Amino acid sequence: MSDSIFTISELKQNYNTIIRLLSDVQADHDHMQKSLDLLERFPAQNVPGDIAGQAKANATMEIVKSRENTNQKLIDAYMKMYDDLKEVVFDNTDKEEIADGEN
Repeated sequence: MSDSIFTISELKQNYNTIIRLLSDVQADHDHMQKSLDLLERFPAQNVPGDIAGQAKANATMEIVKSRENTNQKLIDAYMKMYDDLKEVVFDNTDKEEIADGEN
């Protein structure tokens, strides 16, 4: 712990801030929904040789794949943060509470 430039309290605050920001990204589906809504406005022709339907399906697939990629990166970030901070933030909680109680 002596290598850290942050106090336990600061690390916890930083950890909570990062969690909040990642949660905001995770909860933000507006751009994806707007894209899907826009695609829905294009009428389907249902005639032989209509490539608009296929293009619409491909665009929808790419939107969903992009969001899933974002979700996978969020999971990776959460796991990395947890691994990096769990010992510092969680294992030192008791020590900090004892030190605070002594003052």
